Amino acid sequence: MGVGLAAACLALFWPTLRWMAERFDAHDSFYSHGWLVPFASGWLIWRRRDLLERLSLRPSYAGLMLLVPSLLVHLAATWLRVGFVSGIAMLTTIWGLVWTFWGWPALWTLRFPMVYLLFMVPLPGVFLINVSFQMKLMAASLATHGLHLLGLSATQAGSTIQVPGASVIVDDVCSGLRSLISLIALATLWSDGLPLSSAAWKRVMIIGSSIPIALVANMVRILTLVLLAAIYGPDAAEGFLHYGSGVVVFLVALLVLAWMSRLLQQWSPPSLDLGHSPSSS
Repeated sequence: MGVGLAAACLALFWPTLRWMAERFDAHDSFYSHGWLVPFASGWLIWRRRDLLERLSLRPSYAGLMLLVPSLLVHLAATWLRVGFVSGIAMLTTIWGLVWTFWGWPALWTLRFPMVYLLFMVPLPGVFLINVSFQMKLMAASLATHGLHLLGLSATQAGSTIQVPGASVIVDDVCSGLRSLISLIALATLWSDGLPLSSAAWKRVMIIGSSIPIALVANMVRILTLVLLAAIYGPDAAEGFLHYGSGVVVFLVALLVLAWMSRLLQQWSPPSLDLGHSPSSS
């Protein structure tokens, strides 16, 4: 039965899976990490295998309340070719299947791995392009102010930074949106690796800290490229150095995230003992 159900789901969701694969492999993709998300979710489920073994797994017809509408939305979105809606409906269908065949306790136990699958559904292209454009302008503006603080003459024209002898364009790669999405996904996965006894706020802090870490790391990258262009000419900021610097900066951001995660694990807020008062002699 399991093999037949998997084959039926594969056939039903094949158009959506193909759309996702095309978005993952696109040269300007913001979701190249999407291939890794199902494996990460599988690892998260494996970590909860002991909890599942303790449950009394049994079918629940209540799951049909999620399963049936999800299938209908998927069929409509596929017919209308709305990939994002179809992708979300595919995930809610998976959640509905778990609820229907294993029961609500199983779905609740697997809620984190199930929700994590959202990182594999590309957001609408119009939304991503608009956010990337705004982030380019913000990055160019902040980099220009940073150059002024360093005592360099720089002017901004849209997403272009002009320095004496060179002009550097902050393109989509340098907007920071790709690294931001990827780092949030990694930080979310990382947060689940904390000990089960860890406070929830520590997990939230790890995920939340990925945003400023990604933005600052991208700003350092842009400043470095502009400085190289100003010193050695515009060709110094192109080619391998332009794209290779993105990989290096992302790895540095991961190290900073790891360092912050370690600090959070070691730190605990001081407790106030209000139940006792010093006795008088």
